[in-house]
Amino acid sequence: MPPQPERLDLGQRPLTAGGVASVRYYQAVMVLTIAVYLYYLAYRLLYTINWDAPTFSLLFYYAEFHGCLSLFLYFFQMWHPLQRTPPPVPPGLRVDVYIPTYKEDVSLVRKTVLGCIHMAYPHKTYILDDGNRPEFAALAAELGCAYVTRRERAHAKAGNMNHAMSISDGDFIVVFDADYVPQPDFLDKTLGYFTDEKVAFVQTPQNYYNVESFSFRFKFEKREKWNEGDMFYRLMMPARDYWNAAFFAGTSAVIRKRALDEIGGFATETITEDLHTSVRLCKAGWQGVYHNELLSSGLAATDLKNYHIQKLRWAEGNISLLFADNPLWTKGLTLPQRICFFATVFGWFIGLPKLIYFSTPAIMLLTGWYPIFPFNWSFMWRYAIFLAVVIMSIKIVGRGQGRIREDEIYNMMNFFVLSKAVVRALLRWKSQFIVTAKGAGEAVSLSALLPQLTIILLGVTAIEWGALKWAYGVSHNGLGLGIGMFWSGVNGYLACVVVATVTSPLHRRKESRFLGGLPVWYEAGEGERVASGLGIATDLNEDGIALATFSALPVGELVKLRLYLGSRVMTCNGVVLYINRSTAMEGVFRYGVKFADLSREDKDAITEFCFSRMLPAFMNRFDVRPSPLTRFVLAYYDRRQIKRRAKRMEISLPMILRGDPPRYTVTEDISIGGLAFMVTSPMVAGAHAPITLVTPFGRLDAEIEIRNCREVATGRSYRVGATFVEPLGPSLKILAQLCETGH
Repeated sequence: MPPQPERLDLGQRPLTAGGVASVRYYQAVMVLTIAVYLYYLAYRLLYTINWDAPTFSLLFYYAEFHGCLSLFLYFFQMWHPLQRTPPPVPPGLRVDVYIPTYKEDVSLVRKTVLGCIHMAYPHKTYILDDGNRPEFAALAAELGCAYVTRRERAHAKAGNMNHAMSISDGDFIVVFDADYVPQPDFLDKTLGYFTDEKVAFVQTPQNYYNVESFSFRFKFEKREKWNEGDMFYRLMMPARDYWNAAFFAGTSAVIRKRALDEIGGFATETITEDLHTSVRLCKAGWQGVYHNELLSSGLAATDLKNYHIQKLRWAEGNISLLFADNPLWTKGLTLPQRICFFATVFGWFIGLPKLIYFSTPAIMLLTGWYPIFPFNWSFMWRYAIFLAVVIMSIKIVGRGQGRIREDEIYNMMNFFVLSKAVVRALLRWKSQFIVTAKGAGEAVSLSALLPQLTIILLGVTAIEWGALKWAYGVSHNGLGLGIGMFWSGVNGYLACVVVATVTSPLHRRKESRFLGGLPVWYEAGEGERVASGLGIATDLNEDGIALATFSALPVGELVKLRLYLGSRVMTCNGVVLYINRSTAMEGVFRYGVKFADLSREDKDAITEFCFSRMLPAFMNRFDVRPSPLTRFVLAYYDRRQIKRRAKRMEISLPMILRGDPPRYTVTEDISIGGLAFMVTSPMVAGAHAPITLVTPFGRLDAEIEIRNCREVATGRSYRVGATFVEPLGPSLKILAQLCETGH
């Protein structure tokens, strides 16, 4: 085993605000939970295995044991999450940016190329086209980047990048999938880590911008967002960084070319070249760094078919690592690295125990077999304590990222395809790298939902059969029947949610809209029918906007628009396609507007604004916070008081910061005492500023005092919190009306 390098100290600190004390709090919760789980498993094995149905009982016990091992591996990885502060970037580094593409649409890749060429640090961008398509060569020529293709497509994405390595001459390689668009400061936030010569790669979180896909959950009133990948990329990967076990995730990463040359390039033996390459780099004594900041965004799968294609590829590729470079016994890894990399592979085995859990209650009721005997109150109180401890600990350790209900819904969605992946990988069936389709979703087929429909049918049948057995005295085990019917109902509910989610009306736009607030001046009609004013675009892309106004516009007619894109003002025309009559505030009109005859330059400017300004502000607005209980405990550790403030209403209104020149923005929230809004340049705390709010009840003129200004996107977006300066005068009535109306 080669000597392992010392742990890096590149701006490391605990991820949790409470520092070392709060880390100990989470660690104590984890240790206590594992102790309770082990007691439960021991009790189950010694006293409650039903030897009259040994196969069924032992299969169920395997599922419980699998859960304990999974929880231990999860807690081990979560032991000490890190948050890094990037070191300064040295000048003069030679950087090559790779955009590997095969079947993606040219309009999709254009966005990625635009994002890459707009990164601030000097670099050279390459389109690696395995499709050998003339339109991509033309795109590269138009936008001023290099175009690379090859005759044979051996080893898919990994082979494509290895071929590019033989042509490009940079010292560092940046990889972006064809749908991933970086922020302008991506390189400035990542290259500084390479001042330590032992660093092989810097990985950043994967994030998705098409939030209308079924993998997202929102609670707008609580500013809460959930996506199934957030737990891994925003919390688990920073925690693995503590063990030097963060890995290259295939996109949104920077890699030292010399390190790749040392291991023979990107690994080609498995279809998940990212994890495999990471293991080889760690074996060779290199280190990885995880920078936990959203610096790029891509597209999530928009339909069940492509979502499962992606899951199957990831699962098969990761499990196949056991036969290529098994992290448990391959030479060169530290013990924590072995555990963490094995945990990555083992996590894809979750389909099998979930299959057992989802089918067991129905089998109990329909056959009379019980995996637990005696099924009595002595077992039940132990089980209740065990279940409560596990659920609470997962919620606490998840620091606001863990949502057990949503996690179980996605386990229900994926259990069959993941079980299929385990079988295929263990039987060593040859896997293919299939590109996940992007864009508008496809309608779900009945066959894709057969596993969930089967669970629903089994659940309904089992509940009816259990009720009949109780009603006619066939069984007097009321507790067993009740528990079986309850869990059959829970599983049926999860399956129904999956069916409802993936069969709901699909997003049919070819291009996703970016949610947020953008001030827009509008003017429509002629003569006495002219309607004009300042409104809000509540979503935006290069094709159109959802426009909220305080005066009626003629549907089907042309409207003149002035978009305030940060420091740039864009004048254009649009067509009002329809009116959305569902509105939360009286006097507000909502329209769908399609842009008319935008130039290619204007479309690119809108795309750049959406990714670099609107998206960071939106993600910041819905950033996950720990639960109230966790915040209370951490406040106790830090001896802090929990501050209370007046309730702020989620109200988006056009706002003018009066000055020379005036600045236009949109409010995020408002209360009787103050408001919050986004600006493109910093404002000084303590400064006063006159403002005008355009509301359904008239103009609200006031003076505000800046209380805080926080950078959201480096040098581009700042979130400002301000209070109203007394007295407000006549505007006080308008403010009261707004706060009473809500959002």
